[in-house]
Amino acid sequence: MVGVKGQGMAALCEFLVAEGKRVTGSDTAEVFSTNSVLANLGIRVRRFQKKNITKSVDMVVRSSAYGDNHEEIQAARRLGIPVLNYIDAVAELFNAKRGILVSGTHGKTTTTALIGLMMEHAKRDPSVLVGATVRQWNKNARAGRGPWMVAEGDEYQNKFLELRPEILVLTNIEYDHPDFFKTKKQYADAFRTLVSRLPSNGLLIAEKHLKTIIKKTPCKTVWYGITGKEEGRHMELNKTAALAVARHLGIPQKIAKQSLENYKGTSRRMEFYTSLTAPVVVIDDYAHHPTEIRAVLAAVRRQYPKRVITALFQPHTYSRTYALLDDFAGAFKDADEVVLLPIYSSARERKEDYPTDLLERLRDGIIRIQKKTPAHILSFPKAIARGKHLVPASLKHVIITLGAGDGWKIAKALASKF
Repeated sequence: MVGVKGQGMAALCEFLVAEGKRVTGSDTAEVFSTNSVLANLGIRVRRFQKKNITKSVDMVVRSSAYGDNHEEIQAARRLGIPVLNYIDAVAELFNAKRGILVSGTHGKTTTTALIGLMMEHAKRDPSVLVGATVRQWNKNARAGRGPWMVAEGDEYQNKFLELRPEILVLTNIEYDHPDFFKTKKQYADAFRTLVSRLPSNGLLIAEKHLKTIIKKTPCKTVWYGITGKEEGRHMELNKTAALAVARHLGIPQKIAKQSLENYKGTSRRMEFYTSLTAPVVVIDDYAHHPTEIRAVLAAVRRQYPKRVITALFQPHTYSRTYALLDDFAGAFKDADEVVLLPIYSSARERKEDYPTDLLERLRDGIIRIQKKTPAHILSFPKAIARGKHLVPASLKHVIITLGAGDGWKIAKALASKF
């Protein structure tokens, strides 16, 4: 397993070990949340080096982060060992089961976890693949023996088109991944293609606002939603989708609702690093799209209506920041202060292709749109130092780190102070 510490790769290990496969893996020395998961599976993680690949290896599975120039991939090619991409390995497992695929721009991780836990509670013994650690399992995969597999479907690079679900849950569709999908139409077309491949005896469960995007379906469709204002109520929407799956599978509503009420969350989704009533509450969230930021901050504001909220945002990729700049600038209305962290760059893009003052443009946009909301650009060390001295003892405060990168490290550092 090349890049074995990735969330998806570690989850794949869970299934392979359950099938009796002998799994080895390699990665960088950096500590990931999956280190303990791999250790519990008995998988020794080596540093990247070509000597890891020997004739005793039957197959190499690589993370999507590593291409043909990687030394271990090249070593496998020289030895004639088959190399499988991560998504192809997942497809082999998923397509051999009755599949429930959860996809959409936002909410798919939580909804996948909710459905998987609900089916487990109903004794359906599902296999489940989630994009973050499920707290009730302390890992992001469950290798079950039942006929069903629940998986999170990633639209980036059209990866989810390799999967053949019987049931498809679509949470929402909103333009993202501009480095791959050059237009909004291309992005929406990927989801339309996914829907078009559903079997005639399958089921589409889709959020009601998608009726304007998904106009034609090859199978039965259930539209779901909630009444009233939706902003800040994304968890209610996710639970409504899970209940729709329960009804289709014949899971008693009492059992389904009990499971949903007992849900303890996943890593990096409204993850509290302090107690909920601490003088300074520290939270981390994976939100990296304007809509996600708005929803998370609205939920925090509902929970803490009288507290000062400081949002520390680490933009994820230059391409997304550039393409959605105005949307990002208007996403912080429920924050009293915004701290912008250096952009988390991806190996799939070149920094020099984008304006050098991109972060300054975002800061100025926030100040222009939010009017009274101060915004600053700080490095990680300066953000930590500022956070530790941010709040007078008499003033209650919430500090939330936002982004798909490593901004959680700031939340961890600040939590140790408070």
